[in-house]
Amino acid sequence: MKCSAFFAVHATLGSLQLASAMPHQVRADLDSCLNAARLSTDFPGSSGYASASLAFNRRFHYSPAAIVFPASDNDVAVAVTCANSVNLPVSARSGGHSYAAFGLGGHDGSLIVDLSKMKTIKVNSDQTATVQTGNRLGDIALTLFNSGGRAMPHGTCPEVGVGGHSGCGGFGLDSRLWGLLLDQALSAKVVLSNGTLVTASSSENSDLFWAIRGAAPSFGIVTEYRYKTYPAPPSNIIFTYSYTVSPTTASSIFSAYQDFAKASAPPTLGLQASIGTPKSGNKVSIALTGVFYGSKADFNTAINPLLAKVPQPQSTNIKTYGWLDSLQVLGGQGLNTTIIPDGSDTFFAKSLMVPQETPMTQASIKSFFDYIGNQGASSDTSWFVLADLFGGQGSAVSAVPKDATAYAQRNGLINFQMYASSSNNAPPFPSDGLAFVNNMFTSITSKMPSDWKYGAYACYTDPTLSASEWQKRYYGDHYARLVSIHQKYAPNSVFRYPQAIGS
Repeated sequence: MKCSAFFAVHATLGSLQLASAMPHQVRADLDSCLNAARLSTDFPGSSGYASASLAFNRRFHYSPAAIVFPASDNDVAVAVTCANSVNLPVSARSGGHSYAAFGLGGHDGSLIVDLSKMKTIKVNSDQTATVQTGNRLGDIALTLFNSGGRAMPHGTCPEVGVGGHSGCGGFGLDSRLWGLLLDQALSAKVVLSNGTLVTASSSENSDLFWAIRGAAPSFGIVTEYRYKTYPAPPSNIIFTYSYTVSPTTASSIFSAYQDFAKASAPPTLGLQASIGTPKSGNKVSIALTGVFYGSKADFNTAINPLLAKVPQPQSTNIKTYGWLDSLQVLGGQGLNTTIIPDGSDTFFAKSLMVPQETPMTQASIKSFFDYIGNQGASSDTSWFVLADLFGGQGSAVSAVPKDATAYAQRNGLINFQMYASSSNNAPPFPSDGLAFVNNMFTSITSKMPSDWKYGAYACYTDPTLSASEWQKRYYGDHYARLVSIHQKYAPNSVFRYPQAIGS
């Protein structure tokens, strides 16, 4: 299973196109302000700047005005104040895995607040966890488990930063059991656009707390979250049922998967359809894979209704793991990210959230598998599709009332992530790569009613969407409320980027 999901970046910014070279006086004033606070900073031309300004997605390259490395909340506040003094936008970077490089501003000329030095993790006496947003998911998982066998829901990739992951959603295979990562947040420390530090919770700055749980990048830099935690499940059954079949058979398997997802999948079952194409013939690779949190007997009871509706798989793999071992298997690497070098990719991805009340029709399913069965084998990209089960009966994601947080896709049943990389994961990206993914997307939407109210998962940022598209697909009817809250907490729009609230 490729570690592919849930890349996101913490607070980001920038919709104004700025020159990559700052005016001399602006550079001098910014340098003076940051140096007066003794903040570690990389400016263009300094020894660390070139590597620090590389995007995870190498389709993009932006030149920040400077990259600052704060070690405390006060340092973050000073950095924002310094940017305000010279009228520069600010982008915060947690793990740096934004699909559109919004952690580098999404344009030239931003001040980047890199949170990598802010890595405190503490499990409190009430079993909540206080986590600074410079931490990566793998390190958090290790610390929580080693501090009393605790756990939280989150994505599979250990190197993803918690700040962005939590700010836009935070889905993992355990989310149907426990909810999104943002649903676990009890409070947060936030540096606002005027450089002040506030606490946001259900009882303090509650409107800000609502907004940062789903749209954090536009409102401030979250430096710390306090989360609910859970006892780590002792039995974690990772399973894969694999097929290489015709597009017609793949369509029937997916139809059974969608029916099962809506009606029968218990919340202890994390499930996805993983889809690809062999490099020869009009065939489709499809695997029904995931994790069951419970006993083998309960797993068999849960999965058998699905297996009864699909053909006999060509290969089956079922193994039981302890909690940390299961996370390592899912992530494909160790959990201690201090000894894992940051990777990179060169890719384009799209998200399509299928609503539970109007699932995909047989015509749209057939159109999708016909497309990938024909065009997929000849694509000059390295691609995959993950169709994750978000909702369904008993899902903790959809159990949260729609208006409880800014996250707007509570009615999402299945989320497609369509992802294509260059063949060697390095630039250049194939010239027809965007069209290949976009056509994959429209192979579904073109066969659905014109008023189909599908959504998108904001953590899988798609920079090709128009303003009306991303506002509607990410935030739905929450967008107007987000704009109103933004005017209160960030009227100067210092945290601005191409898909910022109010842009």
